Amino acid sequence: MVGLKANRGLNEKTLWERRELLRSQANVHFIEPEQFCSLAVSCRRITRADESAAGLKGLYSEVEDAFYYVEEEQLDRYREGLCAPATSLELV
Repeated sequence: MVGLKANRGLNEKTLWERRELLRSQANVHFIEPEQFCSLAVSCRRITRADESAAGLKGLYSEVEDAFYYVEEEQLDRYREGLCAPATSLELV
């Protein structure tokens, strides 16, 4: 399992460096808050995989062997409605 705890020397790394370390891994995907929320409530077999030391909220899909992360500050802005999607939804 991918994780910052498994890597040595991360205590000296900045938040940005920790995120970049995760971005460099093949089974790690950084996604938008909308996608994160959709995955979190989907019927997929998903478990939480937060990386607090990197300021990331995460989900892990065993079936795909993939991690999905969103930056906490992006997720907070999304929850507060400060970064609404560019397209508006219309009822048809």
